[in-house]
Amino acid sequence: MSGGRGQPSSVPERSKLRRELRRLDTIFFLISAMVAVDTIAAIAIGGGQAFTWLLVLFVFFFVPSALASAELGAAIPEEGGAYVWVRMAFGRFAGAMTSLLYWAGTPMWLGGSLVVVAIAVYERFFAELGTTGSYVFGALFVAGATLGAVLPLRYGKWLPSSGAIGQIVLLTFFTGSVVVFGVVHGVHGIALGDFAPSYGVFIAIVPVLLYSFVGIELPSTAAEEMVDPRRDIPVAIARAGVGQILMYAIPILAVLVVLPTEQVSSLHGLIDAMKTVFTVYGGSIGPDGSVTLHGAGSVLGVASAALFIWVLLASGAAWIMGAGRAQAAACLDGAGPAALGRISQRSGVPVVMGLVSGGVSLVTMAVYLTATDGDGQKYFTAGLTVAIAFIVLAYLLIFPAFVALRLRRPDLDRPFRVPGGIRTAWIVSAVATGWSLLAAVCLLWPGFGTAHPDAALPAGFEGQRTTFELLVLCPIAALLVVCAGFYLLGKPNGRHQAQDEVAEPATLPVAEKIAALSVAHGD
Repeated sequence: MSGGRGQPSSVPERSKLRRELRRLDTIFFLISAMVAVDTIAAIAIGGGQAFTWLLVLFVFFFVPSALASAELGAAIPEEGGAYVWVRMAFGRFAGAMTSLLYWAGTPMWLGGSLVVVAIAVYERFFAELGTTGSYVFGALFVAGATLGAVLPLRYGKWLPSSGAIGQIVLLTFFTGSVVVFGVVHGVHGIALGDFAPSYGVFIAIVPVLLYSFVGIELPSTAAEEMVDPRRDIPVAIARAGVGQILMYAIPILAVLVVLPTEQVSSLHGLIDAMKTVFTVYGGSIGPDGSVTLHGAGSVLGVASAALFIWVLLASGAAWIMGAGRAQAAACLDGAGPAALGRISQRSGVPVVMGLVSGGVSLVTMAVYLTATDGDGQKYFTAGLTVAIAFIVLAYLLIFPAFVALRLRRPDLDRPFRVPGGIRTAWIVSAVATGWSLLAAVCLLWPGFGTAHPDAALPAGFEGQRTTFELLVLCPIAALLVVCAGFYLLGKPNGRHQAQDEVAEPATLPVAEKIAALSVAHGD
């Protein structure tokens, strides 16, 4: 795949790809993937200082990671994105580990926290599902996201786009409803002191905060399906980033002014806040805080709930599309079974990898529902923790690749270049990697650096550190075994021994790739 030394079979496979993503598609894709509405309440449990830490992470994690991703995405417009970057910087095995970690976070998230939030939304606004109903609903949810991800891109891209538009509509309507609610009923004030940061809250919420800003590199995994990746990737990252901070900061503040911090839960916080403010259109709040909607309030509540579920499904589909392409590219490059990376002649997308992603998501859903005995809060916490852990562990190789390629490949044409020379490149890599390492430590050992670490165990696992650690560490250990197996399967008889060296960025010049794609489509 890289430098003319990748598997020859990857060239005809990649010639089946179709350039369907334009700049606006890429912006919507980023928003759908990055603005995870399921984590808004998980951040809000930190109270006013969660807002403070959100701004800190935006400046000191998102901005460096965005700069690195914009430069690498524009300089190496090759299918696979982060896999290719790490492969070029550190060799095939490092690339294989990165792509598998990066991909594995998706089924853990889709089959984990994303499904349980969708179930919670349905039960809050429609009806109780029960155990069997939860399995059926979760299976249909995962199947819908998977189907959207394996459609031809000219159709499939509308799912993330509609999800991004849905997020904007939902969060704007919710925020407007908070204003109306405040005028009618008043709101809970947030004292200036509530924004003062503390180490305890920081350690508790930093992994979720960081996870709120992951995915900026995701469109680069489909670079050879973009019309003009060298121009569009940096622009899309900049515009989506501005939208992202607004779409997190404003709803988090809205949740905090509607619900007292002690009543905010990581699973139900945003859902309960929505239901509460919708009473201004028709409904009542009981003395015990229970909410009943009727009339226009009930209609708007049901419509918002349906849109909420659709937004969640679209986010899951966007990640299957992006992370699945990174793993498919790795498999075609000899870092895994080539059969998993095959591109469908009919649809022009890696259908096999998409179906595998959906299948693993279904297994994840079944395991977590069974292991947590239907406890939604515990299910949400376990699924989200494992998903974040996989992504941040992948980042421990992705961000160092940025400065490594500055040193190893100064000859790369960089249409967008992070200013400041090699010194700034070191800073960007070090800061982004440092935050990722801190998040990984906090995930693997909650309460790190605090006097009473067990007090920092996630919701649903109070006094159950052993159970929590097993649910987190076992999937990681299993993934390391799978990675080694994939790597060996991708290198039968040492056939790719020479390919583990750092190599050139592309099998074909970009112009030749475009020509090949045009011929494939009869353009």
